[in-house]
Amino acid sequence: MKKLILATVVMASAVIADVTTITPYAGVIGYDSSASSSLKDDAKFAGLYTSVGDLNYLFELAYSYTNINYKSATQENLKQHDITMKYGKYYEKYMFNIGVHYINNNEKDTFKDLSDGYIAIVGLDGYTWFGYNKLTYGVDVYYSRYASAHNDTSLAATTTVDVLQFSPKLIHSKVINTNTKNTIVLQANFIKANDYQDSTYTSYEISDTFGYKSFFTTLKYNGGKMRSGVKDGGFTVYNTKDVLRSAYSAKLGYYFTSKIEADVSYTHNNYEEYNAVTLGLLPEGSSAITVVSMSYSF
Repeated sequence: MKKLILATVVMASAVIADVTTITPYAGVIGYDSSASSSLKDDAKFAGLYTSVGDLNYLFELAYSYTNINYKSATQENLKQHDITMKYGKYYEKYMFNIGVHYINNNEKDTFKDLSDGYIAIVGLDGYTWFGYNKLTYGVDVYYSRYASAHNDTSLAATTTVDVLQFSPKLIHSKVINTNTKNTIVLQANFIKANDYQDSTYTSYEISDTFGYKSFFTTLKYNGGKMRSGVKDGGFTVYNTKDVLRSAYSAKLGYYFTSKIEADVSYTHNNYEEYNAVTLGLLPEGSSAITVVSMSYSF
């Protein structure tokens, strides 16, 4: 639910030589107003993403902090820190990347979901050029390990929960003319979580980014079911047992110069929130996420 602006920045940094990019961002989340659909009230988050790279490699580092308020006055706020490091190596026709995402929060045993965790990131992409147009095809693999979590069958003791995710993708980038370009992304997510009663989840993502001169906009739709999943190349991790049903989002951005860009995005999620006390899912609800960011490259 965080760092929704990272995907565009990563792609831009990967094709420009000797570039450092710094992106601060902040956002708010409004959860379903019905207490039967969400135990959470609202949340705020902020973070910083930076990358350094040239035509041969890309090193990325990101940090974010999230503070979630619950509807119940007796439930302590959830405070979480996320740190992500990722390294990518580029070749003429393909690239690979490895990384790790670390999560630390203050979940209590009496209200514990997945709590702290490590997520290993491995990816491989291939490229085919058609003049100025490019077809990218590849797969990202994520292995999430939560060593002091509760599964969805017992609160008697904490245990280790492992989640494996495969995310194949297909990306087509087309230069229409000197002022206009368009990028379409198709991605599937296959999750295997043997520690859950329902152990398999499948979801998909479709997005289109249209750029005209200094403006760009991205429209995105997510469908299927995702649980304890990973998005945005490993920078966004859902360390909960919530079941994400569907989502749609829109982003609008503007390049003030070739080095300075700002954007704002809005996302509407439909999901079933997990209740860590009853070990069950609440009736389907929704949440709204708004994010603003600015990037500077040098």
